[in-house]
Amino acid sequence: MPAAQTVTYRRIGDTALQMDVYTPEAGAGLRPGVLFIHGGGWSGGNRSQFTWHAQELAKAGFVTASASYRLAPAHPYPAALDDCQAAMRWLRKHAEALLLDPARLGAFGSSAGGHLVACLGVRDTRLDDDPALSGISSKAQGVVDVHGVHDFAALNGARLHPTAEAFLGGSLADKPEAWREASPLAFVDADTAPMLLVHAPDDPTVPYAQSTRFADALMAVARPFEFMPTPGSGHGFVYSPENPWTLRVWPRAVAWLSSWLKP
Repeated sequence: MPAAQTVTYRRIGDTALQMDVYTPEAGAGLRPGVLFIHGGGWSGGNRSQFTWHAQELAKAGFVTASASYRLAPAHPYPAALDDCQAAMRWLRKHAEALLLDPARLGAFGSSAGGHLVACLGVRDTRLDDDPALSGISSKAQGVVDVHGVHDFAALNGARLHPTAEAFLGGSLADKPEAWREASPLAFVDADTAPMLLVHAPDDPTVPYAQSTRFADALMAVARPFEFMPTPGSGHGFVYSPENPWTLRVWPRAVAWLSSWLKP
């Protein structure tokens, strides 16, 4: 079993934000890493949703971590993004102790977590205000994004629209800059990380077009990506190792991460 530790990666006032870090058995050289970000509509869920996945990937030789982050509506955007970026930066700061290669650090998330890891793949640190992490990049080098949101404005009329309003702290009319800035689609460029996009065409929560349009944007700037449609899987299927959709997607995700993060 990989060694596990729970660390506080960021403090905001009296709030200690934690993540569970798993390290593989000692081996030669530095290891690649992956940060897991849970879903839950930006207002729920917890990091234990990815405990099995983080442990399994650590068995395959990755340093892994599953992080908590501040939740809406008490903490609207950009709180969750800033926290996830801080988690990436913490891992890089402690790379030597973890035997982690900071240049091979990826991210994996589902639903709200899919959105947040997409953000990690398209943009670097939004707010560099922590002296302990100053100048350390939050950018992921490879991303697995499972039914994430990529363009908030396009959610108008969708089932998820009220949840997005709570996360973004108001309506599109009231908070247009937040709606744009929180959308990974707005930041796709020639430096965007390689991405595996997984989405069900019949997803009842996040419209399938959120990922097809994102894939089109990645193709337009010639960024490496793979698109895995999973018809019939519904939403949230990566959370349980007993779920057949987890078992179908997981080997593909591990292969994708290995292709970009392992030497």
